[in-house]
This record gives sequence, structure tokens and C-alpha cells, in this order.
Amino acid sequence: MRTKLDCFPCFLRQALEGSRMATKEESAHRRVLEAALLILSSISTQASPPETALLIHQRVKAITGNYDPYKEANRRLNDLALQYEGILSALIADMSDPLKAALVLSAIGNSIDLAPDYQSPDIYKRFLGMIGSGFGRDDFELFYGKLSQTKSILFLGDDAGAMVWDKILIEELLENFDLNIIYAVKGLPILHGATMEDAEYVGMAHLVKVISNGSEAPGTLLNRCSQEFLHTYQQSDLILAKGEGNYESLSEENRPLFFSLHVKCPVIAEDIHCGVGELVLKAHLN
Repeated sequence: MRTKLDCFPCFLRQALEGSRMATKEESAHRRVLEAALLILSSISTQASPPETALLIHQRVKAITGNYDPYKEANRRLNDLALQYEGILSALIADMSDPLKAALVLSAIGNSIDLAPDYQSPDIYKRFLGMIGSGFGRDDFELFYGKLSQTKSILFLGDDAGAMVWDKILIEELLENFDLNIIYAVKGLPILHGATMEDAEYVGMAHLVKVISNGSEAPGTLLNRCSQEFLHTYQQSDLILAKGEGNYESLSEENRPLFFSLHVKCPVIAEDIHCGVGELVLKAHLN
């Protein structure tokens, strides 16, 4: 997916938010915005949004001297998700189609980064409402049909916190299918992106093999990923990619992909032909 002019205000918002997460020094916030404007004045709209976002967040880190501005926020997101892991897992198990419900829950997990300061009951009620709505773009039957032909899945994680909901989905997949699942995280901290530290903290590393993609980019920029990751990416029978960043960076790839996300961006909504706020399970099969 290519960068649209409508992406530019979002890049500036991310720059300001990241700088404020990194430091309280207002002069640093201004320097970050000035650097972001310089980047935006010269980038090609042929680049994917994660490529531009990476450049901006690298400047945030360099200017503020804080190389993990979202560290404390991500820990809160993990704790919030873990608080409800047991009750949501039991809720999924009691549904008429637990696998589809777990897929919906995993997609809902991407909405948790909208509200790290919400009270926990509000988060829980929000999730219950979204589970009832299901997918707006729904390729579940295609996904289910592919599982019987699949031996290995590469699961591309997205955010801290959301990884807990991914655990519930993976447990459901392992219970019903003979699968080798590898879960991929970011190589270095970026925004709310899940890292190996998060995988250890929430227990994902004790459930399946977890690998780093070797990159700090939001999404998955293949030209910046490690050889280990690229080998796994090419050899996996199926790839389940979570979140908007993975959609933006991989939507034109020639691999058997399913994208799972909560659409928060009107540019992505237009590209997928769905509404903002909808949950999506979209097949991208070669």
C-alpha cells in the first residue's frame, strides 16, 4: 500500500505524540516536528506508510534520546490484557464457533492501543460489543478451508497487549489443527509494537516459538528484516498478519496472507472497501 496525502497529518500526530511520550521538554517536541516536516517534504508517495513512519520515529528517538518512549504504556497495555485473559478465554470457549470468535477477539485486540488510560470495565464492555458485531470484511470460510491444507503458520504480531488475545487464538488453533505456529515480534521497540520482552512477559514465548523480525519498523518491511525471519516468511504455508501496519507493508506481496485488523484509518478503509471502526479478516492469496 502506498502513502496518500491524507497520511501526512497522521505522521505529524505520531511525531508529536511520540516526542511527548519520550520527554516533557517542549523544545524537543518542536525539533521533532521540524524534523518530521523535513522528512515529509521529501518522501515519495510510492513509499509505504510504515517506511515513512520509521524515519519519523527514528528522529523522535535520536532527538529526545529516549529509545523506547512507549515502554511504560506498553507494560500497562500488557497488564490490562492479562487481567482479562482468563475470562475472555472462557467466553470464547463457550461460543458456538470458538475459532471464529477467537479470530474476532484477536482482531479486537488492535483497538486496545486506543485507550491505555480507560478504566478496565470500559475496555471489557467495548470488547464484548465488538465481539457481537463480528467481521465487517469476513473471509473466515477461506481461512478455515486453508487450515486443513496447512502445516505451518507464521503469525505476524502487532501491538503489546493485543498479543494476549493472539495467545487465545493460537491456543484454539493448536487445539483443533496439527500446526507448527511461529509468532514474530519487532526487533526493536517502535510505538506500541510487541517485542521479545513483551512475548516473555505475557507468556507467548512459552506457548509457541517466537522470533524477532530483526527490524524496528512498524509493520513488516521485508528489506529490513533478518535472514531468519525472511526464511520463515518464505517457507511458511500461511501467514496471518495482524494490524494496520502489516496490511500497509504487505498488501502487495505475493504470499498466502490473511490480514486481521481493526480499521482505524480512513485511508486503509478505502483501500479495503470497508468502514472505519470495522473488524476485518481479509484473504490475500496467490
